[in-house]
Amino acid sequence: MQRLLLFFVISAAFSYVLFGSDSLPFPVSVGGQTAKDGTPFAKIENPVAADAEPSVQSKDGMIIVNLNAVNTKNEPIPGSTPAVILLQGKTKTNLDKTMDGKKPAAGNYVMSVVSEGKTASILVTIK
Repeated sequence: MQRLLLFFVISAAFSYVLFGSDSLPFPVSVGGQTAKDGTPFAKIENPVAADAEPSVQSKDGMIIVNLNAVNTKNEPIPGSTPAVILLQGKTKTNLDKTMDGKKPAAGNYVMSVVSEGKTASILVTIK
């Protein structure tokens, strides 16, 4: 199930980056900071805690959040496994509420948020 969700999220993220011009199709905040739109990724300006609260302004009943560790060039780190967070019937949670129960390590991430048939791609640093 997790691999199927991961495939869906990654496919949606790459499709949106290739064919969409807006990295932030709906408002997203993390740790009280609103993501700023950008190309190819929106960005959370300041580092956040590993248990920071992402909030998605969406009326969708299912929101999928995928945290992908990236290097300083915003490229996926080889061998890293993305963390998946599901929001069912809610729009807020914490970054450490991953499906595998592991707290995200400090570092840079691309956070893909899938909702309403669209994907927001946001750079975030966890301290």
